[in-house]
Amino acid sequence: MNSSSPRSSGRPAAALLAFAMLAGCAAHAQTLATAQLAARPQPAQASADLLDAAARAHPVAFLDRIGWGAEAGQLRMLQRLGAVRYLDAQLRPDPDPALPPELQAQLAALPVNRPLTELVPPLARAQRALFLRKREGGEDATQAQARLQAIQADKNRLTQQAMAQQLLLAVYAPNQLQQRLDWFWQNHFNVFRGGNIGPMMADYTQRVIAPHALGHFRDLLQATMFSPQMLLYLNNAQNARGHVNENYAREVMELHTLGVGAGYTQADVTNLARVLTGLGVDLADRPVRVRPALRGELWQQGLVVFNPARHDPDPKLVLGQTLHGRGLDEIEQVITLLADSPATARHVSFELAQYFVADHPDPAMLNAMVRTWAQTQGDIPAVLRTMFTSPQFAASLSAPQFKDPMRYVVSAVRASLNGRVVTDPQPLIGMLGRLGEPLYGRQTPDGYPLNSGAWDSPGQLTTRFEVARQMGFGAPALFGPPPPFMRAEASLPGPGVDGGLGAMPAMDAMNPAPAAAPAARAHLPPPDLARSAVFLAAEPNLSRATLQALAQADRPVDWNALWLSSPEFMND
Repeated sequence: MNSSSPRSSGRPAAALLAFAMLAGCAAHAQTLATAQLAARPQPAQASADLLDAAARAHPVAFLDRIGWGAEAGQLRMLQRLGAVRYLDAQLRPDPDPALPPELQAQLAALPVNRPLTELVPPLARAQRALFLRKREGGEDATQAQARLQAIQADKNRLTQQAMAQQLLLAVYAPNQLQQRLDWFWQNHFNVFRGGNIGPMMADYTQRVIAPHALGHFRDLLQATMFSPQMLLYLNNAQNARGHVNENYAREVMELHTLGVGAGYTQADVTNLARVLTGLGVDLADRPVRVRPALRGELWQQGLVVFNPARHDPDPKLVLGQTLHGRGLDEIEQVITLLADSPATARHVSFELAQYFVADHPDPAMLNAMVRTWAQTQGDIPAVLRTMFTSPQFAASLSAPQFKDPMRYVVSAVRASLNGRVVTDPQPLIGMLGRLGEPLYGRQTPDGYPLNSGAWDSPGQLTTRFEVARQMGFGAPALFGPPPPFMRAEASLPGPGVDGGLGAMPAMDAMNPAPAAAPAARAHLPPPDLARSAVFLAAEPNLSRATLQALAQADRPVDWNALWLSSPEFMND
């Protein structure tokens, strides 16, 4: 870079505009050589050798695919172990992954990580008491509104803590494949943060999803089915004998397991809903009363309760099988029936392949994944290993896969950190909101789209360039004082006079604007990404157009923004 040569002040912006066209086109490119390589049958050792060779040629793309983005330490580990050994270590991660000590302490202290039985009933009681007083005329309208806003502020703060925690784990946790899977499964079993669900999202990601992300699919399905978040979101808490609610039963077949076109009928949906009658949520935090004859069938764990008085005990015909069990036994039977279905194996394998490999997965690779699913009864690591060691995956590392907003933002942070620890995750939350993929923000149960074409519109690319400029400058706001919702002194007090958790200022729709750079951090120079380990590993695979654009940048901040908005960075 020659800073003394004359440059047009509009040159970086023009290069960014050109990158918009290149990035969108690259997202859909496939070479004939790639297709031919993927089509060749490969024995196991040959496939392993092929993956090792592909990862040596494209180390950044490999780490971008099986994690949230390359960074210096994992590049060194990949070089030392090779792709196959590195992959196997990621498929069997440390159950207690090491984090920067200051980050570990901060996350451990977050109130959102308390048990749900301590966290949610006080909020629910406070809101219910307020509505009752208001209905009975015992509450001034202005005071009632202020109290309601305070309760909502508590919910917003807990939701933002959950968002911050998931983002910080994505950036720093060494079990990168599991972190990617946590997001994938959370999106597959999508719930929206509205109502009382937002404060429960840390529990959903860390206690429902994460323990089963690399286990058996059956256990993961059961965990989500018995989660208060899912039961509230899809209305199974209102599903009772004589008042059947089919919302959850329909989505569990269409989205979570069998998939559209799997041959199930409306009668199957209705009968599955009947199986699930009585499985609900108790936010009142008081004993559930049933008549003596049914007490042996009553079951409660945390906020989830199976109330036999609300359950339909008659036989049900689901997917050609008659279920005669009662209560929980019947639910466990239908979980096994759905999880073991070949349709589920194909539907879920397709989504995994679309997320990790390509918009249109190769049928041969998909068939191999389905066979592994059948042989292992849905063992997720085994299915993933079949996918990652396939020649199709190795070939895909030289073909672009456009990053969705979550992947783009986290990979940009990981590539830019140089050992620094983010102390204010609020700007990251804001970036995802501006890019249209806020955490826990998908209102419909289908989750965010996995195909690249959903994220490469001109408006999306323009916002990415704004994010690239922010990161290119060093994003000093990320390293300022913790925001109020993350500070230790803002920990939740005990229940107040209304059973509430104390008031906090309301947050703006969970997507606050980026904070101004703190004065103490303003003197920090922008990161030298041109000499970073991630750029140096990616440089041999950059196009001539990208290299030329980078060579024309006058200032490090312009250079950084150009690289982070290049087609090669927005694709992997």
